[in-house]
Amino acid sequence: MNKLLVALYDTQGYMKALAEYFGKKNFLLASRLFTKAESLNDFLKERQPDVLLLGQDVDRTGLKHLDHVKQLVILSEGNCVSEGREDYPLIFKYQSAENILKEIFAILEEGTPKESGIAGKMCGRMEIWGIYHPYQAPLTMQQICPEQGDSGKRCLRISMELLGGEEYKDLSGDDRGLSEIIFYLKQKNERLALKLRQLVQQSNGMDHIRPVTDFRDLYSLCREDVDRLLTVISGETGYERVIFDIGFLTDTALYLLYCCDRIYIPKAQSLWEEKQANSLERLLVKEGLEEVLESIRYIAV
Repeated sequence: MNKLLVALYDTQGYMKALAEYFGKKNFLLASRLFTKAESLNDFLKERQPDVLLLGQDVDRTGLKHLDHVKQLVILSEGNCVSEGREDYPLIFKYQSAENILKEIFAILEEGTPKESGIAGKMCGRMEIWGIYHPYQAPLTMQQICPEQGDSGKRCLRISMELLGGEEYKDLSGDDRGLSEIIFYLKQKNERLALKLRQLVQQSNGMDHIRPVTDFRDLYSLCREDVDRLLTVISGETGYERVIFDIGFLTDTALYLLYCCDRIYIPKAQSLWEEKQANSLERLLVKEGLEEVLESIRYIAV
């Protein structure tokens, strides 16, 4: 899906560092910094940014096409807001760029999460876990969460293995699974929640969705699909935890890792595996996803 589009308008020069930070987050968003009203007006005439960030000192009388902006946000120097701006959310500007971005996400969550492309961070009380295994077989639930059987949480585990299936041979029912879910996602079918319930199979006290029948289905997934899937699972199924076995790496897989509250990775057992883990960490930093590193837990196997 399109990245979150953020426009910044600054006539005083204090948004430069913020714009540079946003530029490093190019995996999640695209940003443009404007210092002249004419340039911003030309931009807004052609584009519809998700967010327009203005300083509290900005005179908006010379700005046009503000109706094209989905969410206008004011960078404030304090708790006071000048006349005529009470309807716009405020963000205190004297804080870290990371905190400002988090507050922008929070504002979008309260407004139009379906358009923001960050539904994975907005699933309320539902936990989102990822199991990523670049060099070994999937981790078991006993390895990542020994207390799972006693947790009392309704849990759904979804296999995103390219060539998975052998570990599901003991499940009852047919082989239908994630491929049908992806088909419904692509069709934007309103009966997605019902299809999920139909495809669930139980094993060891947990609900499962079988892997794809064709590995190419995983490569067809986009961020919009991830957002919609998470939104439906959170809002229409009653699950309190969803666990993804992620066995591939694409832009969409990186986005899913970003959405996860926890990420479990088998601890490297050889020099080659250690290099693979280091390469993944470097990739996350390169893509502006440093915060994902904080969610990773390496599990000894």
